[in-house]
Amino acid sequence: MDDFVPGYVGLTALGSGSGGNAYVLHSPHGNYMVDAGFSRKELCCRMEKCGIAPESIRAVIISHEHGDHVKGCRVFCNKFNIPAYMAGAVADYLDRRNELPENVVEFLPGSGFELPGVSVMPFSISHDAKDPVGFKFMVQESKIALATDLGCLEKHIIKHLHNADILVLEANYDLKMLLESDRSNELKHRIRGRGGHLDNRTAAQCLREVLGPRTRSLLLAHISSECNNRELLHSVIEQELAALERTDIQWRLLEQDVPDVGCYAQ
Repeated sequence: MDDFVPGYVGLTALGSGSGGNAYVLHSPHGNYMVDAGFSRKELCCRMEKCGIAPESIRAVIISHEHGDHVKGCRVFCNKFNIPAYMAGAVADYLDRRNELPENVVEFLPGSGFELPGVSVMPFSISHDAKDPVGFKFMVQESKIALATDLGCLEKHIIKHLHNADILVLEANYDLKMLLESDRSNELKHRIRGRGGHLDNRTAAQCLREVLGPRTRSLLLAHISSECNNRELLHSVIEQELAALERTDIQWRLLEQDVPDVGCYAQ
């Protein structure tokens, strides 16, 4: 796998799915990890495969407290002596479970904050978690937006996602496959509800509202291994982009076990 070119604005997905989620945001001022849903050892292993030095991470930014987003947060942050940014409710939850890093900076969903070279806007999303958020990052003139683990697409979410140079959007399940699965009715209801996840069709239809003239990269994330089919999802997204005549967009489906590197905004 080719090394990510330092100094550029872009995104590396270390892995995405129910088994773990983590991304590295690249800026000319350094690298930032978004979620840390793998063990410290696994995070370091995946970064090294992508040509990213773990020591280059300046902070970890957490979307919510579920294990597939915070598994390695405490150990990784403490190992490399870096801060973890998260909502207060997430910090309280992790503290009660003795999973809180030593250096924590709390943010308020809906209120932006600054990191060296990066403006961060954490926006509220609907999920069964403690103050869950998606993120809009502004790096120089580039916009990178990320929203996974969301049960619905409200107007303010669409506004934050709109016209991003790089867009990471959840496409978790196929409705027919979910309904025909062996999962309990309670779990099926949760996944389909406002506190659950986004299905393929909703994600595809959302593209009509969120893709803008500057959008060049689209990454479909948090794909279920049990209630989705990658070929089916590929077909759904391909048809939608064709209907929108967006042949200029580079897009792909993120994988759980294989990092995805080389998504550039500049």
